Amino acid sequence: MKLGILDALSSPELNHIHWHGSPTGTYIHFLESVNAPFTYAAYDVSKGEFPATIDECDAYLITGSIKGAYENDEWITTLIQFIRDCHTAGKKLVGICFGHQILAHALGGKTEKSAKGWGLGLKTFDIFNPQPWMNGTPANCSLYFSHQDQVVQLPPDAKRLGGNNFCENAFFAIGDQVLGIQGHPEFTPDIMQDILAKPKETADPVVQETAVRSLQNGLPDNERVAHWIVNFLQT
Repeated sequence: MKLGILDALSSPELNHIHWHGSPTGTYIHFLESVNAPFTYAAYDVSKGEFPATIDECDAYLITGSIKGAYENDEWITTLIQFIRDCHTAGKKLVGICFGHQILAHALGGKTEKSAKGWGLGLKTFDIFNPQPWMNGTPANCSLYFSHQDQVVQLPPDAKRLGGNNFCENAFFAIGDQVLGIQGHPEFTPDIMQDILAKPKETADPVVQETAVRSLQNGLPDNERVAHWIVNFLQT
């Protein structure tokens, strides 16, 4: 399987983060940590670089971003149409954070800036609907989070797989074709520390401090989620 990584993350504001070579490299390293049997192609969609056709790759993963799925940037409008074209054609799609939000937004749901504020640090969410590709029936999952936007309405055919009181729609799927994850399973502890090292201007200081302390509460379930994504893509 050839997996296209649609990189929406490129920004000078993120240059202080020690990615695994690059944001795209971090996602590849994350998947290869569980021996994903994929080849990869990278597209800097935030700079207008898209596959010439949806058939350049077998499936696509959309990364995080500092932008909102509801914004009117030309590349966001193009990405929304690309998502819809892939969905119509039966292509598998996985979205992380912004990718999760724009998948929902493009396919009939709604994403907006949350009145609850920032979700930062290590967070646990409940698993409501375990799927066959999840290897068992886990009760919950912990991941690093860094988001102010949230999916407030899922697409019509989506199934909510997991969430918590702060982020109700943290994890969803549409059949065996679309998978959205609000958390960042690709973030290492070092990356999360880099992100929290620069306080969010719009974040409550208490939220920021709580997020920093949360990093002492253990490690995220990155490996488990990597297996989930690989299994999902191969289903």
